[in-house]
Amino acid sequence: MRVITKGPEPSALRNYRAVPGAIYDGKDFTPVKVEIREALIRDQDALCCYCMRGFKVRPHRTDPDASPVAQMKVEHWRSQRHFPALQLAWTNLLGACLGGEGSPKNDQTCDTRKGEDAISLNPLDKSHVATLRCGSDGRLESTEPRFQEDIDKRLGLNHPILVSERKAWLKRAHDKLRAKHKGEFPLSAVRALSDALEEPARSVLQLWTRKRYGNS
Repeated sequence: MRVITKGPEPSALRNYRAVPGAIYDGKDFTPVKVEIREALIRDQDALCCYCMRGFKVRPHRTDPDASPVAQMKVEHWRSQRHFPALQLAWTNLLGACLGGEGSPKNDQTCDTRKGEDAISLNPLDKSHVATLRCGSDGRLESTEPRFQEDIDKRLGLNHPILVSERKAWLKRAHDKLRAKHKGEFPLSAVRALSDALEEPARSVLQLWTRKRYGNS
């Protein structure tokens, strides 16, 4: 997980919300949802707000000349059921992967696993993300127990597949560092490599750096 910085709210969402009685997925909401999805993809670099996996894309179902459609979900950080007043709040909307939708819950992750449960860990909050670490084994950790509970139980971010992917990204990064440095990696070299990597490998290396070197 990394910090997400929200860009401008889509004008279509702002205008729709101003209509008395407006609800998410209500009448005439489809074009609004298209703009929401596009803005979330923009803000998140087409990565899931939780696991940072890239959104898969598929051809448009009816128009072969249209732009590919991202396979993603619009996540309500606070659920629509329990927080109806926030169902159209831009700061409550995030882009999430499909998270194993249709699979047994133990194989689900992210928004799909979370469902309507409330979580404390918010990717929009820098102080929350600052508690996160990643070990060389690929496991995501937090120095805050309530966030760790969200990671393990409600979001499934230490699912074996996600752990394996993070471990592989770290191994590739470490192999590059070992090719140039013997023994302890200089922090400056780790940071330089991190800056050169693409997401999500960059954020994973930064999480490992925080665990290995602290917040220096």
